[in-house]
Amino acid sequence: MTPKPFTPTEEQRAVIGLDGSAFVDACPGAGKTRILIERARKLFGALGHGRGIAFLSFTHAAVFELETRLSQERLLPAPVFPNFIGTFDSFVWQFLVAPFGLPGATVRPRLIADMAGLSVEPFDGAQSLPLSCFCPETGAIYPAEAKSKGFDVTQKSDHQVQAYQTTARRIRENLLARGHLGFDEARSLALQRISNAEAAQRIALALKGRFCEVIVDEAQDCNPDDLRIITWLRDSGLPTKVVCDPNQAIYEFRGGVTDHLYSFAETFPAEQRKKVSGNFRSSPDICKAVSGFRPIAVRGDSDQALGAHKEHAAPVEILAYGGTSVPPLIGETFSAILRDAHIHPSSAPIVASTKASGAAASGQPKVTGSAHRTLRLAEAVSEFHFAAGYIEMRKAMDSAHELFLSLEGKLGGASYHQYVADNGIDPVSWRSQVIAVMRMLRFSPDVHGDARGWHRAAKEVLGRELCIDDGQSISQKLSWNAGLEGLLADAPADTVFARTIHSVKGMQFPAVCVVTTSRTLGGILDFLLTGEPAEQAENARKLYVAASRAEKLLVIAAPRSQATRLKAHLEEQGALVNVREI
Repeated sequence: MTPKPFTPTEEQRAVIGLDGSAFVDACPGAGKTRILIERARKLFGALGHGRGIAFLSFTHAAVFELETRLSQERLLPAPVFPNFIGTFDSFVWQFLVAPFGLPGATVRPRLIADMAGLSVEPFDGAQSLPLSCFCPETGAIYPAEAKSKGFDVTQKSDHQVQAYQTTARRIRENLLARGHLGFDEARSLALQRISNAEAAQRIALALKGRFCEVIVDEAQDCNPDDLRIITWLRDSGLPTKVVCDPNQAIYEFRGGVTDHLYSFAETFPAEQRKKVSGNFRSSPDICKAVSGFRPIAVRGDSDQALGAHKEHAAPVEILAYGGTSVPPLIGETFSAILRDAHIHPSSAPIVASTKASGAAASGQPKVTGSAHRTLRLAEAVSEFHFAAGYIEMRKAMDSAHELFLSLEGKLGGASYHQYVADNGIDPVSWRSQVIAVMRMLRFSPDVHGDARGWHRAAKEVLGRELCIDDGQSISQKLSWNAGLEGLLADAPADTVFARTIHSVKGMQFPAVCVVTTSRTLGGILDFLLTGEPAEQAENARKLYVAASRAEKLLVIAAPRSQATRLKAHLEEQGALVNVREI
């Protein structure tokens, strides 16, 4: 089948043909990826030998999507050099940190992906806080982040807070002595480097020699430090395209920059500030509903449906559920709606803010986050077999590999990523074995009967597959835990899978079921109607992101107490809405 020729709109054409830097505000479904592809096509046609384009984004999923599309268009050469395509963090590491090493150190720097999660405990029995709660430059505690972990600095003595800060600084000093840096530490070092005028000039010259343009996609996911680096790239004379939708900034936990982005946009000349509107993804009713999840101050009119589904007429479905917990009846009802619409379940996820809510709605095993090894194993196995895509499957494999290394007694006091980096372990060397073991551990009621049967089988499999030589038996390491009862389920072949909202950014699906909860939906609707409480802004943006993934069918599961309010709000935007009591 011959693909339909791409005919850009005037707004799209203005971005594709614009040389130099630009700030591009693109609404959901505005054809952003297509714009980037056509911009790349234009640049590749005029590139000199040895020069390339840098494509940066903030999640591996977004990078994978862009890389796949560029490869399908045969625009991305193999090998990729001299181009670059990767996450913003990997760009910072490769060009601003790794080539120069650590100041005053002779050891080679290593990037440790899980360093931010290392535990800070100033004394035995102290509450554990992750290293991410402390500033990498000063060591000062971040009060808001610490409070989110149950540590309220206003309720602690100065001595207690100082003990944590001292411990965090010592941990970082010891890691730096070994050349280990996390993403936060690498970013801090990069900022120090570009604040040195002489070093910054040399680096900028090298980057301008290699790249004719830097394209930063999904820029709403950056934090203020990332924005400082982007500003430096642009101000160094390297043409920098910043593409974003500020209303999709849902990474507040890493210092999201919704307000900063609006201010940053004002630093571009008017001719370099571009707006791309029009929705080529969704149906008219979905476009109208999505606009209702924007803040009232910037809501405006809904985006016009311009794509293949511009004539598609299907109401937004609200599934009103009773009680305070998310029921599995949501997934069952959504599956029935999909069957009636002739949409395969594998292409229509249940999307929720948390893994726990998504799992509850889809009837999948619950998520506990327990440190108990047996429960960790069961969760990794369930997540592997219920994975909605490769990224979720890879995370489950990493979790299983970490647990297997721990069972074998290899990690010692090191984190998983520290151990992998120190020993130069390539994923290719272990993934096939982990996949084989995970398949052997798949729960089956016909084979295992119940959780105790699976527990016996798991100990037998791991006792055979792992090399444990520390004197402890696999039974000692994988003891029985009653919590196992709720963590195992047989994954049916045709089932609706759950994904988090963060994991579907940049994606699109024929249908989506968005799960809301009794704990947050009331506050979100208050914010959408009045602008208050402001702390619900990010939760509202999450609904905006989730709903805008849908092409033909949008289903929203809502607590019965808020379903009528939600319906009225979406109808106010002009959307056709139907409520089903479940």
